Amino acid sequence: MSSTGKYYQGGAKETAGQALGNQQMQAEGAARKQQGNAESQATNNSTKDSLRDKANTYIGGAKETIGSAIGSEQMQAEGRERKNNNI
Repeated sequence: MSSTGKYYQGGAKETAGQALGNQQMQAEGAARKQQGNAESQATNNSTKDSLRDKANTYIGGAKETIGSAIGSEQMQAEGRERKNNNI
């Protein structure tokens, strides 16, 4: 089940537990909701990291190439470092 599905399923179970006065159901729902939220956050962070790494690779490569074209060893080194270390 997707993280979003877990979040909404947990919310529904938590609400049902509240309505029925069932503390166990309410706690299980809250836990499931929290699990879905945590998984969603982890996915978002992973996507951001991946995009950042790709951007650093492309930008570093471009900077390295431009540095080579204009004869700037410093620019080449900075580009190479950014590309290889994803900084």
